[in-house]
Amino acid sequence: MPGRRSLSNLLLIVPAFAVMGAISFAATWMLQQWQLLRCPANAFLVASGPEATIFQIIPIMIASIGFGFLCTNWVAQLIPSLRRFFDRDAERYNQPGYQRSQRGLMRSSMIVLLVMLPISIAASLSQYCLLEQGILYQAGPWTGLRSYSWNDVAKVETRCARSKGSWSGSYVSIMRDGASFDVMTWPGSFARAYPDMARALHDGKFIFSSEGVSRRCTHTNVGLLLQRP
Repeated sequence: MPGRRSLSNLLLIVPAFAVMGAISFAATWMLQQWQLLRCPANAFLVASGPEATIFQIIPIMIASIGFGFLCTNWVAQLIPSLRRFFDRDAERYNQPGYQRSQRGLMRSSMIVLLVMLPISIAASLSQYCLLEQGILYQAGPWTGLRSYSWNDVAKVETRCARSKGSWSGSYVSIMRDGASFDVMTWPGSFARAYPDMARALHDGKFIFSSEGVSRRCTHTNVGLLLQRP
């Protein structure tokens, strides 16, 4: 029945997207571990800025699409009850045409992966390492990690604005040579690292500005956004 087949095909998307999510999460976690390895062991906050993080995650998500459907089709093929549910003409799974289509999907998925993975890896090289002794920051893949002292922080700008139905916060450190980076890419990690960062900045001579924080801001870290370290 066409209606039943449409429903089963729609339900097939659900586990495929679950697999895609798992692949994306695992790959993002591996990139974060790679960033940790590039920083000293005593770093209390390691991450990339929001823009670089987007260029890490989006290519991974795109590359995971084909593999999500491949894994789902493979599992459905192995389990007869699932095979019959998702396609009443279940024997087609053993036909040459279906096998060719799966090999084609595998090839295209590998090509997309080979194109997208270098983008994510290159974006992950743009990162910062916050340590008690100072800051290591790499603006782009080609620049290398540059060392700063906490006295090199010239200004801290905080912002909070509503974006796509939720409040988005930022905590931007601006160095005396003009380099800048947002340390609130991951709000939970930022909140945990804030006491260490506040101690490191406490005696520094820098400008603090929270003018970009909306009075209506309900961000989780709004108290930290309004407070000078």
